[in-house]
Amino acid sequence: MKFTVRAILSSCFIVACAGVSSADPWKIDLNLNLTTGVNSYSNNWVGGEAGSFTWASQFLGNAEKQISPILNTRTTLNLQFGQTAVQDKDTKHWSAPQKSSDLIDGLELLRFTLGGWADPFISVRAISEFLDGSDTMLVRYGNPLDVTEAVGGDRVLQKNQNVDWSTRLGVAAHQLVDRHHLDTATGIRANDVTNDGGVEFDMDLKANNKAKWVTLLSSLRVYEALVSSKANAEKGTPEENDWRYPHVKWENNLTLNFAKYLMLNVSAYLYYDKDISRDVRLKEAITAGLTYVYSKK
Repeated sequence: MKFTVRAILSSCFIVACAGVSSADPWKIDLNLNLTTGVNSYSNNWVGGEAGSFTWASQFLGNAEKQISPILNTRTTLNLQFGQTAVQDKDTKHWSAPQKSSDLIDGLELLRFTLGGWADPFISVRAISEFLDGSDTMLVRYGNPLDVTEAVGGDRVLQKNQNVDWSTRLGVAAHQLVDRHHLDTATGIRANDVTNDGGVEFDMDLKANNKAKWVTLLSSLRVYEALVSSKANAEKGTPEENDWRYPHVKWENNLTLNFAKYLMLNVSAYLYYDKDISRDVRLKEAITAGLTYVYSKK
């Protein structure tokens, strides 16, 4: 974790110092949306129907600046949170809200734009949740914390007014911190920290139609650990080789803006992490609601 803190502070210091003397403006894209839906039934309703209430919010932010002729910075932030409550089909009483989406995902990317086939880059990415509900005995905020520092090459495949498509490949150091983790054998809580290192591949795509009312966001991340602090701890157990399998995250969002503040969103997520589940995890959602878009080029 000390290396993580140093990497984050160093990146911020470089950006702050170089940004003061740079005349190039920031390129900013912000997207905020809110969706909700509700249906309910009276106590004398018959037929076994049950009502439900759901709401979800998402913030997507991107800020990019060419802070010198050879240094480009890009900061992205993806925040999601939503809850769902259901009505008992017999008593018609409402349950307590349960979260349906929860994400904090921030990336700081520094690219050295040298004009070669691929640009060297340094990146720091942190992923967490607002509310960790995995432990029914303790509410933990901002947990777990998943941090990755990477160094490698970045190649822009296509970049114009409608398409921004790039890939990155590099070596990475990865830390996963689970605060106040409960050891069921001893009943003792302690911070569970996993450190590993390996190779990471990222692909990011943002595409718009000319009228800007259709937007596709696609992100693919594949991380392969080569060394891990879990190797000795889990040796001799059925899970001793689980850390060797690649971690895959493929996230897709298709947004249609019908009016200035109205939107329809179709999202599909695919995750594979054998440390969590031996099967591929899928999530699909179709939502409609309010949106606010701000862009400064």
